[in-house]
Amino acid sequence: MKNHSLQNLINSIYTNYPNVCDPWEIVAIVEALGYTDQAIETEFGCRDALVLGQFIYAQRDQFPFIEPVSQPIKKNLELIDEVKIFISQFSHSFVYTIPFIILLVLNYLPVETKVDLLPPGLNSLFGFVTMASLITSSGFVQMISRRGLFYMGLKDPIQANRICIPILTMGVFTTIFLGSIGIIFGFYQGLAADGYIIIAGIYYVILSTIWMLFAIVGLQYQFAAPAILIGVTCCFFVFRVFIKLSALESQVAMISIAFILLLILSISNRIKYRSIEPKFGKLVSLPHLSVLVYLLVPYFLYGIAYFGFIFADRLVANTAKGGHYRLGSDNSLGYQDSMDLALLNLLLIVPLVEYCSYKLITYWYDHAKSMTLSEADSLSWMLQRKYWSSIKRIFLYFGLLISFTILLLSILHRSQSDSILTIFACIGYLLFAIGLFNTVILLSLDRLQDILGILATAMSIDFMTGYLLSSIFGIYFAVVGLIVGAIFFATNSTKKTLKAIDRAEYCYFYSGW
Repeated sequence: MKNHSLQNLINSIYTNYPNVCDPWEIVAIVEALGYTDQAIETEFGCRDALVLGQFIYAQRDQFPFIEPVSQPIKKNLELIDEVKIFISQFSHSFVYTIPFIILLVLNYLPVETKVDLLPPGLNSLFGFVTMASLITSSGFVQMISRRGLFYMGLKDPIQANRICIPILTMGVFTTIFLGSIGIIFGFYQGLAADGYIIIAGIYYVILSTIWMLFAIVGLQYQFAAPAILIGVTCCFFVFRVFIKLSALESQVAMISIAFILLLILSISNRIKYRSIEPKFGKLVSLPHLSVLVYLLVPYFLYGIAYFGFIFADRLVANTAKGGHYRLGSDNSLGYQDSMDLALLNLLLIVPLVEYCSYKLITYWYDHAKSMTLSEADSLSWMLQRKYWSSIKRIFLYFGLLISFTILLLSILHRSQSDSILTIFACIGYLLFAIGLFNTVILLSLDRLQDILGILATAMSIDFMTGYLLSSIFGIYFAVVGLIVGAIFFATNSTKKTLKAIDRAEYCYFYSGW
């Protein structure tokens, strides 16, 4: 039986990884499949993973060894190929911007409301818990995406689905705990009526679960998540414009539909994968939960810091002197509306940032894998040119966006203070986008540690500066925290990226490409 199991493992490895270069690569594959030294000794009779890897590597003559064919680097892509790449990379993020644009437009349209079931006082609470849910669930979303993509890269969706369930469970229990703490805090501070606070707590848990389910479904079905997002946004439009529900009821209905659809897809996934035979003949044991948490904590913190930075100034805007919350005040709602227009600029810049970073990393990869030692300096110089060229594109695109924003502000007849706030926030989000561009590059180079401390510090600067200034001078000065934090983030992440580019060949090999 041991020989039969071992032969199945050998066949699977050489079928899926025909170009293994040494025993250590086989050891890495075996360990990635979840085999421990104890399991290896019990099942195959080998002392440890290294002995098993050496034995399997010695059997490579039984299989056709395919040497990778080196492809010449394309100097100039055809125009149609370049357009396809741009559309693919740009639309990947832009599709998530469409719902926000629709909601923003409906917010300014004078739509008549005939049905008003929920009290308007929940509006501000729902806006607050929406931001809170994005911040707290984003860490678990990062964990799900990173670990799930690892197994999807191994072409093992069953393991990807299995590994995501414990993370989802941790996320749900964590949000229930935090939601309970928030409800108790709301009672203590007297933020709103007790019934409103309980409803907002339940809404927070459901929203947080939705974001995590989006991450799981997105791994298994490439277009399911954006399709659901756009679909339920269209439902919001129908509820708001044709059925004449208020914005609050339409939002609750939209969230409910999304939650039901994601649950159906998740359950059908579980049923489907239970009926599929595992890739290697049997289910491989998952890593211990403690090991999983240890490996993914940096990504968890990165997700928290990312959304924490984006919403820090808004959370500050809801905090008055003495630390008492003032949800629903006219000033804070005006601040939120002005920041929404600025946030739209960020959401429209992010797709271009992803396209530029993809082009830079692809260029780096194609040249680094075929360069000689004497060409290392020239590669660094070429990457610097590509880097600053991408920065120029981002600035030019921002100039176009800010022009439309200024035109929109005049059409909407926003007050001078609101218009100035929106423009300053746009500048802050531009600087954040530059930092995000650097972040994508550093993450591609497996340098999460380099960026995590910078982003966490920038978030702290954003919150503390905004809190101090808004408490002294007024709510609208919270945007200064955003700008100062974004300057710190953009400046320091640029230094890290240029330092990596300066040693392009080392970073290439360090990242494991």
